[in-house]
Amino acid sequence: MAKEFTAEELIKALREWGELDDSPDAFRWLWETTTKMNEWLKRGDGIAVYENHDLGHRERGDKMFTSYGSTDAQLESATPPEILPDGVGGTINWRYTLIGTYKGDPLSV
Repeated sequence: MAKEFTAEELIKALREWGELDDSPDAFRWLWETTTKMNEWLKRGDGIAVYENHDLGHRERGDKMFTSYGSTDAQLESATPPEILPDGVGGTINWRYTLIGTYKGDPLSV
């Protein structure tokens, strides 16, 4: 079952997943990621977090973030599916399983 993140939990997870240090590149990635997510949140959409769970894949553990909830979102459904549909992000996504969602106020880093 997917976790429902709080804003603080999602920011903490983003820092961990990005293995962020205090470098300018790390901060830029976090800023760009949360800026995009905040665009989704401001229009009322949620954020779905997917993780590659394919044990034999070189990108196992990688995350993908999508918007869900409106006709402007990547996933138009009110709740995100358990498996990320193919085509989102222009890729084949059967490896990506829903691990969490966030829907609420914009994120602050």
